[in-house]
Formats: sequence, C-alpha cells, structure tokens
Amino acid sequence: MRHAIYGGSFNPIHNDHIRLALTFIEQFELDRVTLIPTNITPLKDNSHIADGIHRYNMCVLAAQDYPQIEVSDIEIRRKGESYTSDTIAELKNDEDTLFLIVGADMYVTLDKWHDFRYIFDNATILAAPRDELDYISLEEKYREYKEKYACRTIIASRGIGELSSTMIREGIAAGADVSRMIDSRVLDYIQKHDLYR
Repeated sequence: MRHAIYGGSFNPIHNDHIRLALTFIEQFELDRVTLIPTNITPLKDNSHIADGIHRYNMCVLAAQDYPQIEVSDIEIRRKGESYTSDTIAELKNDEDTLFLIVGADMYVTLDKWHDFRYIFDNATILAAPRDELDYISLEEKYREYKEKYACRTIIASRGIGELSSTMIREGIAAGADVSRMIDSRVLDYIQKHDLYR
C-alpha cells in the first residue's frame, strides 16, 4: 500500500489542505493519506493554536467525504512535542511504501528537524510548492539533500494554493466571511466552540 503521512497544526484545516491531499492521491497513486494534527509543533510559536481535540475533530469533519483520507490523533495522544520521526517509527510497516507530505516552507527546514536522517531513511518526501518560486527553491534544496543524505524526494508539479490557516484565523477574528476557504461543517464547529475569536 502507498501510504502518505500529512502532518500539520491544521489550525484550522482548510480547503487547500484537502485539495493537496486529493491532488497527491491522484498524482502519486496513493492508496491512503493520513492527516495528523500535531500536539506541540517544534520550531514554531504554539501560543495561538487551538486545543488538539478541536483540531482533530475539525480534520475529521473536513475529511469525512473522502474515503482515502483518514485522520489520526497519534501525536495528540503522545503528548509533548510532536516529532515526525517518532510518528513514522510508530506507523511504518513492511507492507507499506511510506511517504511524507510537506509544504515548501517545511521542506527547506527538514534538516533541522529532530532525527531527520531517520525521516530521510524511512519515507519518500512529497514536497508541495505554492508557486513557481517555491518550485525553484525546492529543487535547489532537493539537490542538497540528495547529495548529503540520499534523501528521496518528489516535488509536485502543481502548487497547493494560496490559503493559509493564519489568513482564516485573522478573518474569523475580524468577522470576515471565510466560508469559501473551509468546509461548512468545520466553520459550524468553529462557531459552536467559539474558536479563534
């Protein structure tokens, strides 16, 4: 089975997250993509992040129409900082070909991640550019990783879109209409639990 892990804060999950997963399923013939909301994201400011159970529940709502997309609370249950290397170690098995989906901003910092050599040794990285400039920087970093670490990377041919969770949080806080950016069930959940106000 061709199985991809797609981690992130998903704070909140938005339409481009789902679009990216579906695009990668098609482009790389993936059997399954697992969305994994982080608990505490290393190398990032976590002060503005909604509680893990809320982010997990929103991912479940956003993914429920897509049978090839599942959601795991593995990092939320683990507590503490969320290390991708630990998640790969827990999820990998001999039957699956394992992939890791990352955006361009994450890809260029992979060699700063905890136990990054383990990640490179045990997963093929699927890197998602936002635009043409991202694609160029991804190719440059890919050559460096390949030469230094024999990292296996595939760079997607299509960008992932311009939406960001920050944009959506700011819109919600300002009372703007974000209904075109996120699943209606996710928006209902945000309103019900008064998130991002």
